Amino acid sequence: PGPSIQSDADLTQDFRKRSGTVYHPVSTCRMGPDAARAVVDPRLKVHGLEGLRVIDASIFPDNITGNTNAASILTGWKGADLVLEDHK
Repeated sequence: PGPSIQSDADLTQDFRKRSGTVYHPVSTCRMGPDAARAVVDPRLKVHGLEGLRVIDASIFPDNITGNTNAASILTGWKGADLVLEDHK
């Protein structure tokens, strides 16, 4: 933070001033068939784990130009379909 930070309170204030949310984080769990290069497979199952899927905006390959809400709802819908298909 620099020489202006002289106390714990200064450090806390600096942290609060610089930190925040990215609002709509996406693309943090790469999807793909290769476990060495991706977190989830095309059916949204986490590679190497049994019974765990990622069904949210983190599987998006890129950020979208609009709000992520509708795309996230659709992802959840499709993910639910995949879960149901696997339990038939």
